[in-house]
Amino acid sequence: MTKLVLSKFEKQDEMAIMSFDCDFTVTTAGDGRGGCKAGRKIHITAIDVTAQSYCAGVDVLVSVGHDSDQDIYRDTAFERAIGEALGLTVYFREKSMQEDNLAILGS
Repeated sequence: MTKLVLSKFEKQDEMAIMSFDCDFTVTTAGDGRGGCKAGRKIHITAIDVTAQSYCAGVDVLVSVGHDSDQDIYRDTAFERAIGEALGLTVYFREKSMQEDNLAILGS
């Protein structure tokens, strides 16, 4: 079971930020572009969702704190698990945005 607890909500002008404390594990599919092997367990510790509205719509940035390397880039099981936890469809942003212990996704 996924555990997601809203810990903070901020609204500033055209931007809203929701911070969640998390405690769940994702098992990787091993199909990403980063080289991560299938079956690896990744512990998710925090998720921040930033929504910025513009004239053309809304941009959503999802920052995920985890205990792994950036080699999970584009792993579909990771994307799916984060999306299901939030009730959104999410995808990894550019590879250059990824870091060890921090995944950056969009919606």
